[in-house]
Amino acid sequence: MVSRRFLARGLLALALPSSALAEVPAEGTHAPARESPEARAERLFHQAERHFDAGEIAPACQAWSESLKLAPKLGTLLNLALCHETQGKTATAWTEYHYGAAWAAQNDQKERQEFAHDHARGLERKLPRIQLQLPEDRQIAVIEIDGEPLPEPYWFLPHYLDPGDHTITVSAPGKVRRTIEVHVLAGLSAQSVPILPLDDAPLPATPRGAAPSPPAGTQRWDTRWRTVGYGTLGAGLVGIGMGSVFGIRAISLRDDIGSRCAGSACTPEGAAIRDDARTSATISTVSFAAGAVALGVGAFLVVTGKRPVPDASTRAALVPFLDPGMRAVGVRGAF
Repeated sequence: MVSRRFLARGLLALALPSSALAEVPAEGTHAPARESPEARAERLFHQAERHFDAGEIAPACQAWSESLKLAPKLGTLLNLALCHETQGKTATAWTEYHYGAAWAAQNDQKERQEFAHDHARGLERKLPRIQLQLPEDRQIAVIEIDGEPLPEPYWFLPHYLDPGDHTITVSAPGKVRRTIEVHVLAGLSAQSVPILPLDDAPLPATPRGAAPSPPAGTQRWDTRWRTVGYGTLGAGLVGIGMGSVFGIRAISLRDDIGSRCAGSACTPEGAAIRDDARTSATISTVSFAAGAVALGVGAFLVVTGKRPVPDASTRAALVPFLDPGMRAVGVRGAF
């Protein structure tokens, strides 16, 4: 097991450019007026090291997180994962270790890959999880955990969360939005969270014979395509995950060939391993491509899928028009 001190100062320091090893401004000094993102990421990385060595875990995690956003590097990610593990955020650290292991495997950095795998396996038995118990007659459009939409394919799977307080929000058109407070305890194998049916939203009082309309100044939204977008994003994540798994398998099989193949000549066992490696590599490539397309489509639908719905006070208007070329006469409508 690599020590924390070695992790912060040795192994992961390789992720930074050589200039990162130079002296950086001490914490509290003023940064250059026009500091580049890379320079700021470097400065934050070293600030995080000093915080971590001093036992100031929360500021260290914050600084590494900001550094990672400015300049994504494998070393920064693994430092952040170790920081979150030390902080007790086991689910967050577990996810970051898995990303780091796949990243290291793709870069053929076996030492970092083993480090990430070892830490992830060590956390697996400690991960608290919740299981949503949805009503049989469910009329739910969106589920959010801590403000993040949960794709529908994942509604029925266990959700690994950090110990502490979390919020689950459930909503649907025509229903009253509900927020559930959940306190996740460390060390529990599973916590069941029942989701009760949503209540119908009250209709505004309207005069007899008049069509109901929303209160003045409000805007209704059609979010159906956004829901489809979240599902497509989930499928994209699954594709990326499959691509990572088969990619790692292809690399492992390639390393196992060894002396069984010399050039194009292989022993029967070597030929079988080589063919298996090629198949895994093909599946990995296809999965990554499909996952990337699904992520792109899902992101587009999420961003553009929230459209305003005209309220009942909008009046239809038909306007006659004459084509300038005298080819058509008709009406145009606005609804």
